[in-house]
Amino acid sequence: MNLFYKLGVLVAIIVTTLTGSAQSRSYRIFDEFANHDGITYMAFSKSMIDAVDLKLDDENKKITGDLNEIRILVLNREKSNLGGSLPKIISGKFNKLNYRNVEPKDQDKSDDIEFWIEGDSKRVKECHVIVKDRKDNQLSCLVSFYGNFKVEDLDNFEKFSRKQAED
Repeated sequence: MNLFYKLGVLVAIIVTTLTGSAQSRSYRIFDEFANHDGITYMAFSKSMIDAVDLKLDDENKKITGDLNEIRILVLNREKSNLGGSLPKIISGKFNKLNYRNVEPKDQDKSDDIEFWIEGDSKRVKECHVIVKDRKDNQLSCLVSFYGNFKVEDLDNFEKFSRKQAED
């Protein structure tokens, strides 16, 4: 009985460790900034996303692939004390977490938007879009998409993220 008890405790510890490590590394960024003044944080689960039809433009293009979650951080500069270095801080955090900085195909490099992804050249597991305020290059919002997408979807993510920043 004592051996079974020890095995049960060991299995419980292993399962707890595995489920805790299954979370995305990028969740740390949201956890760090979610409670700051001037930051609005929203998360949409798969069941909520499935209930809403995501139309991104007039041509009714949609994000394809398996979309599991969307997380959004929006900065209100009037209420925030974080300053203009926030885009650099968040970009640095994605870089340290080994995400790749990419640009959509057939587009010029943009100073007001950054893409950070986790995945390979064909499939993306996470896509993080930093939309900066065009006036003074401060962060307007961070929109993160979690799931399993095709690389062609990056252009659609940009359109969706810009729309969220404007609203």
